[in-house]
Amino acid sequence: MLTTYDPFAGKRPSFIINTIILAVMMVLYLLSGQVLLFLLGKSGVDTAAIFTPESVRTMFPEILFSQGTAQLLLLALPVLFLAAFHTRTGNPFSGESLAFLGIGEVPDSRALFLAVAGIFLLQPLLHTITSLEELYLWPALGKAGAEVVRQQQQMDAFIKELARVRDLPGFFAVLLVLALLPAFCEELLFRGYIQKNYTRSVSPGNAVVLTGFAFAFFHLSPANLLPLALLGWFIGYIYAVSGNLAVSVFVHFVNNLAALLVLLFTGSNASVGVPHPERVVYSPWWWLLVVVSMVLFTLVVRRFSGICSASGAEHGENRK
Repeated sequence: MLTTYDPFAGKRPSFIINTIILAVMMVLYLLSGQVLLFLLGKSGVDTAAIFTPESVRTMFPEILFSQGTAQLLLLALPVLFLAAFHTRTGNPFSGESLAFLGIGEVPDSRALFLAVAGIFLLQPLLHTITSLEELYLWPALGKAGAEVVRQQQQMDAFIKELARVRDLPGFFAVLLVLALLPAFCEELLFRGYIQKNYTRSVSPGNAVVLTGFAFAFFHLSPANLLPLALLGWFIGYIYAVSGNLAVSVFVHFVNNLAALLVLLFTGSNASVGVPHPERVVYSPWWWLLVVVSMVLFTLVVRRFSGICSASGAEHGENRK
């Protein structure tokens, strides 16, 4: 059952204001790359040309810096100041402002373990959806589908080149910008601020669904829209149940880290360790794996909810 209690309910903005804030922040973030490159003296670079392996080879530090700076300045920092405004403390790092976003309590280690297990158990289903889209949906859409595939292949090549290990400092820089910062900044915005605010206007379940859709559209990846929405719904659910942003940030980070490690170990051969779409769709063993993983996923989610409910009841007793 989703958590409904919110001590800051009276201080949260309306649904419309919340949606406008989200839209403005998303637009500013999407425009930030070109602005930052201009400030770095790269004003002649075409925005579309940035997302190519060649651009990574020539502008590796600039791309990482612009991405990391945009995440901190246009996603995380505004949310912290908005929280300070809603709590009327004027201090984005005060205990009340952080509590407004679900930051403060140490997460239960068992809940963390189960949430991470849920992310990994969800992967067979997500890969199945991607495979079905590759085999049936995009070919059926003709030129539009071919363009979706082309854009996704271009982005995959860009990310692979960006994730390639050049040296140890470069690896940690990539880990920071591609795994840790997105996990923290995106969770702060989508779960800590947007989803929690939506619960003032709609039910907690609908808030999870709406925020999951926003999370998926934010990544501007039509090829991964449904898998990203499912991922967003799961992370939104564990935040709604636990009320602890540290749990969703950690799960998001583990998901990003796993994807990054797959790129590092597969290198230029992306098919290593990743089943081909035909092998997925036409293999009875794969469908058995999906069924088993989803059964285990359901058990993990139920256990996670039980632990969070017990922990919430214990904290409630301690506050009396």
